[in-house]
Amino acid sequence: MAETNDRKADRYHHGNLKTALVDGFLEMLPSTTIESISLRKLATHIGVAATAVYNHFSNKDELCAAVKLRCLDHFAQWLESHVEKNAEPEERIYALSKAYFQYSLQHPQYFQFIFQIDIPQEYVTAELIETSMRAEQELRNSVIALLEKHQLPTTQYNEGLGAFACWSLAHGVTTLAAKHVNHAACLSGRWPPEFMLDNKESINAAFEPLSKVVIAGILAVAKK
Repeated sequence: MAETNDRKADRYHHGNLKTALVDGFLEMLPSTTIESISLRKLATHIGVAATAVYNHFSNKDELCAAVKLRCLDHFAQWLESHVEKNAEPEERIYALSKAYFQYSLQHPQYFQFIFQIDIPQEYVTAELIETSMRAEQELRNSVIALLEKHQLPTTQYNEGLGAFACWSLAHGVTTLAAKHVNHAACLSGRWPPEFMLDNKESINAAFEPLSKVVIAGILAVAKK
């Protein structure tokens, strides 16, 4: 049964309207576009007066900054929960790459908001920057552990290159799969069927060797 406006409004009477507004924005995403959501439409969705919304967010950019903060926190928690802290660094990099891709499938609205919405500089807070780097920190920690395992220098360059390469792998695969470029390549016979990424076995079969390629590259550069 659909939730009535009265019941939606009740959610913040005993809580936080600012939180309820972010909740409401995310609730609207599956059925509409980000561009079409206005502060007034959001107010109607959760059953409050438009003036109540403006008491917390002066404009849509400020609201989007709060929504992005929520999405980034959710994304970081997802990655953190999908890696074993005591696992070998190679396994951690492999697990994080897969988790990145799987997040895009299971939480597409959050994923799209994180990577498609730019927040104007004046609304970028220290908290937003710190939260946006939590996911990177998981990758960086794994790269540092990899370098230390092989007794290689943990310089800013080596750590940054490693995190950048791992992130590029995960995001590149995710982007190609979203456009079904990998499907076309597999169906044409140019790529092996393991790269279809359409089930758990295929995802494992693709990310394991791809992770090994990236890891080998990180080690090769660090040895120079």
